[in-house]
Amino acid sequence: MRAIDGHTLLELLVATVVSTILVIVALQAWKPASHSTLELRDRARADTELRFAADALLADLGGAQTALPAAGGGLEIVRVPALAARIGAWSGGDDDGIVWSLDAGRLSRWDHELDTDVVLADGLTAFDVDRQGDETHIVFRAGAGDDARRLELVWPE
Repeated sequence: MRAIDGHTLLELLVATVVSTILVIVALQAWKPASHSTLELRDRARADTELRFAADALLADLGGAQTALPAAGGGLEIVRVPALAARIGAWSGGDDDGIVWSLDAGRLSRWDHELDTDVVLADGLTAFDVDRQGDETHIVFRAGAGDDARRLELVWPE
């Protein structure tokens, strides 16, 4: 009869403990890398949100007659009637313009004449509008702490 070669119970336990330690070390090394990846993703999203909001706002300001802080916060843009008529955004009556506002991190654009309300960005932490002399300062903020992003647009009248 031939003896079957195998491992002892002690060898199996040692192999299991060593394998477990290696898995724990690998997981601890992977954790900071995944955290960094999430931080980079959040920063990139904040940058994208700010760029998209700024581009849309600049498009609205291109045909604006005035841009002032809105009564309830945000920004109110009154369009030049001839330009608004050219793009189909003015029916010839009173144009109440466009109101930009931030509610619970969501930046929305409400066009009174076209009766459209569109969320342009989600995740902004602030949208401030301040009138200084003949200029309207518009500040977008996204993120917090070290990851905070800030973008300021100045619209001269």
